[in-house]
Parts: sequence; structure tokens; C-alpha cells
Amino acid sequence: MKDLSCFVIIGFGKKTSYANGKHRVLDLDETYSLLIKPVFDDLNIDCYRAIDKNLSGSIDTLMLQEIKNADIALVDISTLNANVMWELGVRHALKPHHTIMICETEQMGSIPFDVSSFVIHQYAHSEQGIPYKEVERFRNHLKHIVDGVLKQNPKANDSPVFTFLEKELQNSNIKLSNAPLVEEANEESFASLLERGEQAKKQKDFSEAIQLFGIAKTHAESSMALKDNLVFIICRLALCTYKLKQPNEFEALLKAKHILEALHPEQSNEIEVLGLKGAINKRLFELTKDGIYLNIAIASYEKGFQLKQDYYNGINAAFMLYIKTDMLKTNNEDWEDEKLNADYIRNNVLKIAINLEKQTDFQDKEDAIWILLTIAEAFHYKGDKNSMTDYENKAKKMAAAKDDTYAMSSYEEQKSKIEKLNLDF
Repeated sequence: MKDLSCFVIIGFGKKTSYANGKHRVLDLDETYSLLIKPVFDDLNIDCYRAIDKNLSGSIDTLMLQEIKNADIALVDISTLNANVMWELGVRHALKPHHTIMICETEQMGSIPFDVSSFVIHQYAHSEQGIPYKEVERFRNHLKHIVDGVLKQNPKANDSPVFTFLEKELQNSNIKLSNAPLVEEANEESFASLLERGEQAKKQKDFSEAIQLFGIAKTHAESSMALKDNLVFIICRLALCTYKLKQPNEFEALLKAKHILEALHPEQSNEIEVLGLKGAINKRLFELTKDGIYLNIAIASYEKGFQLKQDYYNGINAAFMLYIKTDMLKTNNEDWEDEKLNADYIRNNVLKIAINLEKQTDFQDKEDAIWILLTIAEAFHYKGDKNSMTDYENKAKKMAAAKDDTYAMSSYEEQKSKIEKLNLDF
């Protein structure tokens, strides 16, 4: 067992940043796995988040114990996540030293005044990920900081809150145990539960995925430490529900639509929520041929694309606009504007996806297969079958290496729909 511990207070998964008026989505799991955990592993310091702890007992009690008892608390305030800011306040109230704060550089211009007076260590993180050189730089920087913190003698007080409350705490009857909570060996962590749900989804075992994400939802709803994951979990439940197609496809879509309503998709600016709303209405249109569903799907996909130039929402917006164009032309109605809009979005999506493919860390991206398939689909619309086939083959090779059957099957399903369209406008 390692002698020292570091409790990492950070958002989980992809979180939205509104720094400097921009709408960006940052992958904070990447921050943890690339910038933070390797440093503490190298220093032989036990490093973990609340999401990594076993689900036995009360995870909220466990979280509070860890906030107080961990030798080091590393707090990432990027995206100004509400849970993170609250937990930082708890740490400052309960522990006088060894709290390290980090933040993505662009967020630094809009952090709260009460926090800006602390030393905050900055790192670069864009929507495309963390650059390789930045990973190396920040790891070295963080290791130097941690070494310095541990060598302090006497220990520096980095909590003005604790300083203020120290006398009251000493004179009160409140006694907080420093003993760590004992975890049951057979219990898994919340992170492991989500990972198993994702793996079931990738293998198209949607029934198993729904069960796992349902368990995760129950845990998240009952724990303040895990509530931050509800948007992701609800989106996954809606996705797997309509993919399962039980008791039939139409009823499954209506059920998925109802599940997604918990996230208020009509007002949401979350890219994944908008993409799912578009996908559900896209399939409802395909089943019913009701133009209302077609227009809702287009509006949702377009909003997702306009908010952050998201390639998934963009390529689907183009597809639905081509469908609408085909319908209007068949009826001899005015269709040119829809065609121009579809071409414009398609060309922009192609540029965005190709630029993503050119990045040095592209092969390591979680969505690399989807980017390749998006490029293939865009070339399909342009009538460039050779380029389309090249990118299909790249994606197939990567999917086989990652044992991901879900992405390729989704693409083939979409491809068959495109083949039925009259794209010779």
C-alpha cells in the first residue's frame, strides 16, 4: 500500500466551457489520464477520483472523508464545474495545506474573484485534445510542484478558510475521524460500471448496456458526488433504448424520446443531447414520413453544428437536408436553398474532420473511427467514391483493432439510406 494519497477533484467526462463567451467541450477524463495520474503514479502516490472508488456504502460520505483526509487534494477548476467548486470549498474548510489548483488556460480569464487570489497552475486543453508537447511540459511542472509541497517544513497553509475556522473547530465537539472507510473488495467503482456499459454498447448488446446504465443512473441520482454524470447516463439510456427496438422500433423511439425529455432538449445547448434529439426524430421521420419529425431533426442537428462546429451534428444535418431537397424536387417545389445549405454544411464538416485527422494524436482519439466515417460519408455526398472507399477501409481497420462493431454497423446503415437518395441534383 502506498504511503501517501492524492484525491483528485475534477469533473468527469466531457464538460462544456463557456470561457470568454465561447462554447467549447473539454474532455476532463483526458486531463486526468494524461496530465495528472501518471505524475502521481511516478511518485508512488495513490491517486484517484470519487468515480474510481468502490460503490459500497455511501459514496458521498466516502468523498467527504477523502476531501478531508487525503494528503494532497488536486483540484481542476476548468469549466467552473459547480460540484468541483463546492468540493474545493469543503477542502479549504477542512484542511489547512496541500491543496493544489489547476485550470485550463482559456478559463483563467473568467474564474471567480474569490478563487483568483490563489496560485493556480495552468495547462493548455482545446476541444481537439491536449497537445503532446503540453503533456510533457505539464507533467514535469506538476511533478516539481508536488515535490515542493511535500518537502515544505513547516507545511505552508494554503487555506484561509481553515485558518479562520481553526479555533472554532478546535473548541467544538465535532470530531472527524481520519480513519479511511473500508471498501468491500467485491464492489466495483462507478467508473468501471460506466466502462462496462460503454463496452456493451460498442458490442451492440443494448439490453445489457441499458441495465448497466440504469444501475449507474440510480447511483448518480442518490449521490451528490456522482450527479455530474446524469446527462451522459441519460443520453446513453436514450440511445441504447432506441437501438434495442423493443417491443418495436416505433415504441422504442417514443420511449427514448421520453427518456431524453428529462434533459429538456428543446432548451439544451449540450451537443450530445442535440445530436440524440436529432437522431430520434430522424428515425421517427423514416418510419412515419411525417414532415414534422424531419424539420425537428434538421433544427436540432443544425443547432448542434452551429454551436461548436460539431462534425456529428453537421454530417447528419446535411443528410436530413438532402432528404428534404429530394422531397421538394420530386414535388417540383423550390428546393435550391435547401440544397445549398446541405452542400455548405457538408463541405464545412469535411474540412473540420480532415483537420482532426491531421492531428498528431489522432490515432488515440476516442472518436477517431467516427471522424474517418464522417469523412467517408461527406465524400459519398460529393460523388467521390474512391475517397469514400479509402476512408471506409481506414475506419474498418481501426474498428477491428479496437473491437468496435457499433460504429461500422451504424455507418453501413446510414450508407444504405444514402444510396436510396437521388443526389443527382
